[in-house]
Amino acid sequence: MTSPDVSPRARAHPQLVPLWRGLVVYRVVTLVAALVNVARFAGEWARPALGVAVVAVMVAWTAVSSVRYLRRGDAGTAVADLLITALATASTLLVDTPERLAQGGSVITTVWSAGPVLAMAIALGWRGGLAGAVVTVGVLFGVRRALDGDLLFDAQLLVIAGLAVGLAADTMRRLVEQLRAAAAREAATAERERLARDIHDGVLQVLALVRRRGDELARTSTADDSAPGLELARLAGEQEVALRRLITSAPTPGPDGTVDLSSRLAGVLPAHASLAVPAEPVLLPATVVDELAAVVREGAGNAAAHAGPGAGLWVLVEDDPAAVTVSLRDDGVGIPEGRLDEAVAEGHLGVAASMRGRVDALGGTITLHTGPGEGTEWEVVVPRRRKP
Repeated sequence: MTSPDVSPRARAHPQLVPLWRGLVVYRVVTLVAALVNVARFAGEWARPALGVAVVAVMVAWTAVSSVRYLRRGDAGTAVADLLITALATASTLLVDTPERLAQGGSVITTVWSAGPVLAMAIALGWRGGLAGAVVTVGVLFGVRRALDGDLLFDAQLLVIAGLAVGLAADTMRRLVEQLRAAAAREAATAERERLARDIHDGVLQVLALVRRRGDELARTSTADDSAPGLELARLAGEQEVALRRLITSAPTPGPDGTVDLSSRLAGVLPAHASLAVPAEPVLLPATVVDELAAVVREGAGNAAAHAGPGAGLWVLVEDDPAAVTVSLRDDGVGIPEGRLDEAVAEGHLGVAASMRGRVDALGGTITLHTGPGEGTEWEVVVPRRRKP
């Protein structure tokens, strides 16, 4: 007999499918044990007909829950399984007499009652397994009403099983996520290398040719005609350097979805900019790195447009356990007092929206230090953990 089709939700954690299948086998085997228990002790129960009805419910629920575990493997089924099994176990108080239970009579569910503990552990990890064990032990204590050696032994087994299976499920999830991240990094690296080869064989060679030809045209032209050639050579050279930097410094996601901020900034800065970064990678969530790169790109664009000809650009990245600081400084003409407010009034929202807005959304701060003839410095501080 083939197993039911695996749903998209189950495919999200395919590594857990063997655990769910093992749980289904356990539930069927322990259901058989419960049926044997009925055959042995039904004649001694105070209400055997009620006991048979409870076992019939156990059979039906085992079939339903097994299909759901194989198809969905979701926490909702595990929680429902825990509640239904707890009710079936508690029904022993109605099926049998308190006297027989006090003398060591077995509960109607026997070892079948441990199934939800394993299900909670698979679905929710070790915390779910521990919670399932506590609930099951509590119900068993309410039925037996005695803290004897048998109950303590069952409690030990349930807690150990819940923790062990839960830790195994957590480890399997974590390993699969790491494998997925490693595969994504490998694919990104291969794609970047392919693009680098294509760009090197095409675009970079053309830019290098334009730069050389521009220099040659400038040397062989008159004074009036040499300026366009020099400008063309300069622009081609800058774009060649920027493109080489982009394809060699593109960051790849880390195992936990983080990205190196330093590598990302190296790819967005112009060729003449100077970048100083820590020796170790500055790992941040990819969304945070994207926003900071956009802020630096906007600041570098403003410097190129307004700092004046020949102005230098320096970017410094500082990393500490609490926050990451990015400083962007130029030695240009500076920003006159009130000029940013005028720009907003005129509809130019580069600083207000692209820079301040992005930093505010990250829960950070952005500070401007400038003055006529003093250059411009932006200091962006973003906390590593956003405040609630």
